[in-house]
Amino acid sequence: MSKYWKIAAGKAAEGRDYSELFFKYGMAFVGEPPKKNIKNMSSVNEGDVVILNKGRNSIIAAGKVVQKKGKHNGSKDKKWLMDFDGWELPAYCYVEWKKSEPPLSTDGLPITTICQLHQEKYKQAANRILETGCPIPNYPEQEPEEPEEIKDNQLLECLIIEGLSPSSACDLTNTIAKIRLLGKYYYANHWGEIREHETRTFLVIPLLLALGWSERQLKIELSCDGGKADIACFRRNYCPDKKDKDCIAIIETKGLHFGLDYAPEQAKKYSKSFPNCKVVIVTNGYCYKIYSIRDSDEIKLALSAYINLLRPTKKYPLDPTIDGALSAIKQLLPNKLTSKTPA
Repeated sequence: MSKYWKIAAGKAAEGRDYSELFFKYGMAFVGEPPKKNIKNMSSVNEGDVVILNKGRNSIIAAGKVVQKKGKHNGSKDKKWLMDFDGWELPAYCYVEWKKSEPPLSTDGLPITTICQLHQEKYKQAANRILETGCPIPNYPEQEPEEPEEIKDNQLLECLIIEGLSPSSACDLTNTIAKIRLLGKYYYANHWGEIREHETRTFLVIPLLLALGWSERQLKIELSCDGGKADIACFRRNYCPDKKDKDCIAIIETKGLHFGLDYAPEQAKKYSKSFPNCKVVIVTNGYCYKIYSIRDSDEIKLALSAYINLLRPTKKYPLDPTIDGALSAIKQLLPNKLTSKTPA
């Protein structure tokens, strides 16, 4: 007899909404903490019914668990699921989704990421979507290729070619090692407690200094139109009279439990105050997404590179058309951003 399950799509308010990727690849995936998420996903069987919820009062899709290449679920055997902008979502199942348009209203859904459902009203809602829901066009797409890892010596060789001195490269090696130790400790023990002030102080600023930025080129919580930029990077030493012209990068920092999806729009808003700003960077302290600014009447951002310092890869794991660690680390160098030609 089929079981019914509820799987949450992440928290959009915290920059983590995976529903479109669920639909794109015909899957559902979860991570930890808590560890019971992985255990629950392993209990999902072929033919079971899954509902996808947002919050406690909305069901956006339902589907049946199916086999693909001889298996219906798994855990920790897909590298691309191990890096969702720093989040690990290793446990998965394959689902034939149907969308509910509009989302189906309900009440009282459990707040857990994944759990079995027993109440009849949820089962009826799921069955209704399976019968009348909208099939997803061009579905499912092929999963991303397994990301190719980048070794530390490749990063350092790249930076030395770009102008980082060998002695500075040694300092950078030590700094990255410290960031990894602290980042892993935070993730394993205090992921829900580490706020942006801590990631900025203990993870981001040390990296910028090791890459060659001077403290005099960095301004913390710089007031500008729309609020305060977490970190503003300047072509030369910060000068209040020249800040509008000299700011070349805006860095938006987030706490560990926040995703990076909505942060670019915050930084984009701040960048309007700085006409010579070249890039917008969003980070949780060890993952960096770098957006180039396209010149137009309206500022437009384009994701150009991504690096996860804990596991650098050649390409962005979620989109192999986007450059990975080597391009990202180069774009974080001060000599790249302070040059007159684009990085």
